Amino acid sequence: MERFNIIVVHRRLKQRTVDAMTEQSPQNGLLYGLEMPSSYTQLEEASVKTIAENLEGYPKALRLFEMLRADEETSVYNSLANYIAVRKLGYNDHGPIHARIVTANGLTILKLVLDNDELVPDSIKGLGLSEDDAHLIIVAGCFLHDIGNAIHREQHEIFSVMLAKDILGRLLPSIYPDAQTRIAVTEQILHALYAHDVGENALTIESAIVVIADGCDITKGRGRLAFDLGKHDIHSVSALSIESVEIIKGKTMPIEIHVKMSNSAGIYQLQETLGNKVAKSPLRDYIEIVAELIPSKAPPEMRILDRIVFSGGKYKSG
Repeated sequence: MERFNIIVVHRRLKQRTVDAMTEQSPQNGLLYGLEMPSSYTQLEEASVKTIAENLEGYPKALRLFEMLRADEETSVYNSLANYIAVRKLGYNDHGPIHARIVTANGLTILKLVLDNDELVPDSIKGLGLSEDDAHLIIVAGCFLHDIGNAIHREQHEIFSVMLAKDILGRLLPSIYPDAQTRIAVTEQILHALYAHDVGENALTIESAIVVIADGCDITKGRGRLAFDLGKHDIHSVSALSIESVEIIKGKTMPIEIHVKMSNSAGIYQLQETLGNKVAKSPLRDYIEIVAELIPSKAPPEMRILDRIVFSGGKYKSG
C-alpha cells in the first residue's frame, strides 16, 4: 500500500511539472513569464518570410527547415537554451526566435555568396555537393547553433555539436538515403556548430556564414531582455542602441552589413560582437560593415539611461 501511494504521489508531481512547463513555456521559448519585445517578434515574422523566399527551389533545405520547426526535441532544447542564457546568466535571447532570425540572415548571406564569382561554398567546390545541400547546411547550422546553451554557456558550441548529432541522425536519413552524402552533409553542419561562437575556428565558407549570421542578430529587441532583467552594462546598453541590421549587396565588397544606431554606444556591438566575428572568419575580405546614426545629424542622441548606480555587486538604473 505504501509503495502504491509513493507511485501515485510521484505521478502527480510529474504531471504538475509537465503542466507547469506547458503553461510557462510560450512559443518564443522564454520560460517563467518573460515576454519578447514586439519589435523582436516582428523581426521573427519577417525572418520566417525571408527563409521561405530564399528556400524556393531548394526542396531538401526547405524540408529540413520544416522538420526542425516541427521537431519537439529541437524546440525544447532551443527553449531551455534561453532558460540558461537569459534566466540564469542575464544574456540576451538565445532561443527559438534567435534561431529563426539567424537562419534568415544565413540564407541572405549565402545568396550573396552564390551571386559572386569569387566565392564558392566548400560543400560545392570541395565536396561536390549541390546548392540545395549548401542551403540545407546553412539552415541546420543556423537553427541548431545555440542549442548547447541548454547544458551550459561555457563551451556551448561543443554541446551544440553533441545534441545536434542525434537530431540530425534522426532527420537526415529521410532526406539523404545515401550514407556517404549524409555523412558529408552532417560533417559540414557539425563543423559550423563547433566554429560558430567567434569565428576563429571556422574553416569553411558555410561555417563563416553561420558565424556572421549569428553576429548580425544584435538589434535592440534582442538586447531588451537582458536590460529588463537588470543587466545594465555596456553589453545591454549598446544593444539597445542598434535599431536595425540589413544584409545587402555591397558597393565596394560583395556583402555589406548596414547597421542603424540611435546612440553611439552601439559601436561596442559592432567592435566586440559583429566586427569581431567578421574579422576572424574566412569571409573577412568580402564583407564591409557600414554603421550610421539615425536620425542623421540630430543634436541629441536618444538617451537609454538617466542614472546608474553600482550597488550589491550590480549596476542598476535609477
